[in-house]
Amino acid sequence: MTQKTCPDCGVAPGAHHTDNCDVARCLATGLQRLGCSESHDCGLDIWTGRWPGEEECEEFGWMLGKDLPDLNRLLMEATWDPSLKRWVR
Repeated sequence: MTQKTCPDCGVAPGAHHTDNCDVARCLATGLQRLGCSESHDCGLDIWTGRWPGEEECEEFGWMLGKDLPDLNRLLMEATWDPSLKRWVR
């Protein structure tokens, strides 16, 4: 489901999340940027209008219902590809 602005930091689609945004992802690991304890550059994640991982869940058919992506399955069965900046099977 597309949202006009990020539900945490309020940026519009196409804009970078703010530094303290809970929604922003680390582009090296795919996980939440705020919780990243690695010593690397997490990059600047862009708000697309969709929750992180939602698009991949739809693509892989990992939905629990209409507009309800199985993000837990995504984290368990998919792998983050830092070069593509997305989850892959």
